[in-house]
Amino acid sequence: MQQRDTHVTILGGGLAGMSLALQLKYKRPNIGITVIEKNSYPVNDTTAKVGESTVEIAAHYFGDVLGLRSHFEQYHLRKHGLRLFFGSRSDEFSEYDELGVSELFGIPTYQIERGVLENYLHSRLMDLGVDFISGAILQNIVVGARTHSVIVSLAESEVCYTSRWLIDASGRTGLLKRKLNLAKDNAHRGNAVFFRVDKTVIIDDWSGNSDWCDRIRDKGKRWLSTNHLMGPGYWIWIIPLGSGATSFGIVMDDKALSDSGITCFDDTMEWLRENHPQCAASLDGANLLDFVVIKNYSYDCKQVFSADGWALSGEAGAFADPFYSPGSDYIAISNTFITQLIADEFDGKSIELKTVIFQKLYDSFYQNTLLLYKDLYGGFGDRRMMAVKLVWDYAYYWGVLTLLFYADVITDIEKMRDLNPILMRAQKANKRMQKAMRQRAERRLILPKKSLFMDQYLVPVLRELNAVLKQPQIDVGSSLETNVEKMERMVPMFEQMLGDISAESHGDIESSIIGDYRGYVMA
Repeated sequence: MQQRDTHVTILGGGLAGMSLALQLKYKRPNIGITVIEKNSYPVNDTTAKVGESTVEIAAHYFGDVLGLRSHFEQYHLRKHGLRLFFGSRSDEFSEYDELGVSELFGIPTYQIERGVLENYLHSRLMDLGVDFISGAILQNIVVGARTHSVIVSLAESEVCYTSRWLIDASGRTGLLKRKLNLAKDNAHRGNAVFFRVDKTVIIDDWSGNSDWCDRIRDKGKRWLSTNHLMGPGYWIWIIPLGSGATSFGIVMDDKALSDSGITCFDDTMEWLRENHPQCAASLDGANLLDFVVIKNYSYDCKQVFSADGWALSGEAGAFADPFYSPGSDYIAISNTFITQLIADEFDGKSIELKTVIFQKLYDSFYQNTLLLYKDLYGGFGDRRMMAVKLVWDYAYYWGVLTLLFYADVITDIEKMRDLNPILMRAQKANKRMQKAMRQRAERRLILPKKSLFMDQYLVPVLRELNAVLKQPQIDVGSSLETNVEKMERMVPMFEQMLGDISAESHGDIESSIIGDYRGYVMA
């Protein structure tokens, strides 16, 4: 058996593993890195992986931290926000209620073709001298106190890779996670059916109503949004890809899945024809590229970072939910923590304290993200709840977590300690809001369609929070304090709006925070 030594061994050469290798090479070019991957490159452009849509943290991580902005602009689609439609069994799509933006807030996000991106990352790593082992079959993992070993079969030989650091970036396979028995339940139940077709689905073509077409500034570009068709206990994603393919997913809680009877693609099409005929019709003439069913997709992890020299990245660790597309965000967050730990140890610094603090921060970020989904799917067909939810969740995401990542402070222990009292206030406000929404979600309400357009671009607080993120130098302490104060004012207003009686206006305070948005939501 051959033996090869390296500093870092990464199990998994997908998006999480390769972006970590690239980040490490940028941070410490002399670090030796071996990536072990079962597949061979190049992969198909439309490779069957969930995670095509990015939001602000991931877009900043890939574009600015990893320097991939030009690649994204050239080979992937600029995303036109997140857009929700409420309605079913209607012959005229313009009758659906619509929740989205009339124009973009400004920070670029993307619909990514995973195969194209991963092929590009692979070529970049080759150029940087990363030892990328394709077609490897894992035989054994030995986790030691200071050195770890990975034994793999390569063609006709076996090789043992030894390293100080061992990173599990193997996705849901969770190679190291299973070895160390780190799986943990989170009590959130969700199921997903997803597939891709070789056809560009243009949602703008679903209606010729001129008023509907004129709602958005960039006419004819709704299809570039992450479009969602909403219902009680479920939502459907429609995501365009740069190759011309389109990704579809139907995400359901247990009740909705049971009621749907979906088990295969034929069942899926029958359900779509019954519930969303325009969506079903858009698939006419398309060839199916892949079809996957995942039940109970959400999970937690007991530990993702260890001072003993191992860590988990991306879906190998924890995964909350696909709504809002947070998967790549958690690749960015976990990779940033891992990179800092490895760089510090490489420089001869102690990482004992940082490992503990990074674990606590990761757990806090994850638990607050999980609150956005747990026991809330029953309200996903309720336009009023979702209109409140999206503004609140955006405010929390942009005003807190995205701010911390953009300001590059999540690995700064002293700064995070100083910010902790404000973060605790934000967490308290978030728990209160999610509780109010859970109580309404239990009723699985469906409000009569009114052809409403709930334009989030007109919400002042969202424009303000997004504008802060565009600043070249962010005063994170002052900005966080201001953001949380605004969020705390939003809570009682939104609690009233979630009630059954018409919410009373809060006057100038309400106008300065959410503008005329309340009128649309309460219509």
